[in-house]
Amino acid sequence: MAIPGFRASLWIDGVEDSSIQPGGIDLSVAEIHRFITGGKLARNQRILAKTEPIEPINNVWKLNLGSYKVIYREVVKVPYDCLAFLLPRSSLLRMGATIFSAIWDPGYVGRGEGLLTVFNPFGIEIERGSHIGQLIFIKLESLPHITYRGIYQFERVR
Repeated sequence: MAIPGFRASLWIDGVEDSSIQPGGIDLSVAEIHRFITGGKLARNQRILAKTEPIEPINNVWKLNLGSYKVIYREVVKVPYDCLAFLLPRSSLLRMGATIFSAIWDPGYVGRGEGLLTVFNPFGIEIERGSHIGQLIFIKLESLPHITYRGIYQFERVR
């Protein structure tokens, strides 16, 4: 069962009224980074790609074709009896770009990040604070046997 936006807003710090949607909460852009190294994922090893922030000009990022790390402005607190997933805003898709996200597990707390990919060969512009994705909370049929305890717990909130 999906949770309506007005209820889900209780689990997000920094949410604005304009972010509350019927079926979820819009997340906005705080930072955009470019990748400067490769990464590695093995069974017992994780080496994340290094990034560096891109400074917006007059609060606007002009992004060329390619992939970027996006950091969201809001702090999300996923309840123990829910999970969440993020879908792109349709306006982002209509410009030729999208965001990718993993599942936000029960108990996760943090200012998350995702992968922004620009497919439009002419590029796009994004203003800081723009809504780019909608976070949707799904109620679990029962409490999970454990809640999120991964390395990203409390990222960018301490």
